[in-house]
Amino acid sequence: KHSLALLSICSLITLWVQPAAAEWTVRAKVDGALLVDPAAAGPELGGGFGATGLVGSTADDCSLSYLPLSHIAEQMFTIHGPIVAGSAVYYAESIEKVPDNLKEVQPTIVFAVPRIWEKFYAGVTAKLSLATGVKAKLVAWAMNVGKQVYPLKNAGKSPSGFLALKYKLANKLIYSKLATALGLGRARVMVSGAAPIAKEILEFFATLDLTIMEVYGQSEDCGPTTFNVPGRVRFGTVGPTIPGVEVKIADDGEICVRGPNVFLGYYKDKAATDATLIDGWLHSGDLGSFDEDGFLSITGRKKDIIITAGGKNIAPKNIEAALKNTPLVAEAVVIGDRRKFLSALLCLDPDAVERYATTHEVDAASAHENAQIREEIQKAVDGVNTLFARVEHIRKFHILHRLLTIEDGELTPTLKVKRNVVHEHFSDQIEAMYSE
Repeated sequence: KHSLALLSICSLITLWVQPAAAEWTVRAKVDGALLVDPAAAGPELGGGFGATGLVGSTADDCSLSYLPLSHIAEQMFTIHGPIVAGSAVYYAESIEKVPDNLKEVQPTIVFAVPRIWEKFYAGVTAKLSLATGVKAKLVAWAMNVGKQVYPLKNAGKSPSGFLALKYKLANKLIYSKLATALGLGRARVMVSGAAPIAKEILEFFATLDLTIMEVYGQSEDCGPTTFNVPGRVRFGTVGPTIPGVEVKIADDGEICVRGPNVFLGYYKDKAATDATLIDGWLHSGDLGSFDEDGFLSITGRKKDIIITAGGKNIAPKNIEAALKNTPLVAEAVVIGDRRKFLSALLCLDPDAVERYATTHEVDAASAHENAQIREEIQKAVDGVNTLFARVEHIRKFHILHRLLTIEDGELTPTLKVKRNVVHEHFSDQIEAMYSE
């Protein structure tokens, strides 16, 4: 907590006071965006700092911080929310140490980017696949119970009767032990944000009584715009609009936001401000739609839309998420702008490759060139293609020799892919797929 106090003082260096009408408004600069002080944003948003307030943070909570504090979600979950609630914050040794640090801390509130949940998913599924006999049957039974229970919990209900008894027994035998082993034994709120996550991964964890809720937002609106909150969760969406915020879908599908949390503009960049703030609405650059119950689904980024040589508009987000949901793939980047067909650059998951190499006598170091590995990837790609329209099928792919990294500029600090950098770094591999 002493570290948190020091961090809070340091964060105030980026704050300044500006007279606005008859009152003083605090502004903060994050990623070049001038933000209103959440505490001055109104009773709906300010008192709870958006998403952290919606999960009911208290002084009894604790969390693990591991993302750069320039990231708005990390600021909310590490600085502003804990200051308001008086909760404790632990700092991870490094992003690679996050799984180990989670086990040490056993936090009550967990915010993680999809890559962290994906690594958990890969590790848990690999271990469960090794279960045999009575243990395998017990796990299958517990997951079946969880499959019946999580739709009730997502709707704010509780199991009853015989299902309640089975749920209690499954928790004692399986759920509680698995959660503790992952570092989630005390977690009452688990959140995923900053990038898309496959619906199937959320459903898998839910069958093990681990409900991960997606949040959506950006620096320009102080973090949260929509949020799946406890008792109102719908997998595959980023939740309903948070109180005090308005969200509309423009004619071209762009998500627009208006509310007291929307930023004042980009620091000393009027042109960018005027292009983003139009008639009081923040134009997010994201594409989405609402369902009949007011849950928002993100379909992609406007700037990421692929327009094929045939004039078809394709959002790569869902295709990439499906590819990453296959056993051996850690990262996927779909290519196809002004091309005759879609292709993909794929990165292998080192842990999954090690497990595969052990059981199939494959050299893990040269796995990206191995015919057997390529055959497995081809089967996975073929399976993914069945989920999409023909024009969205991946016709060719290239397995990269390494992972995309922050150090090489290919990933942001929150592990989102920088497409233009990836295209530049692997232009030869991309061109090879279209010249063959």
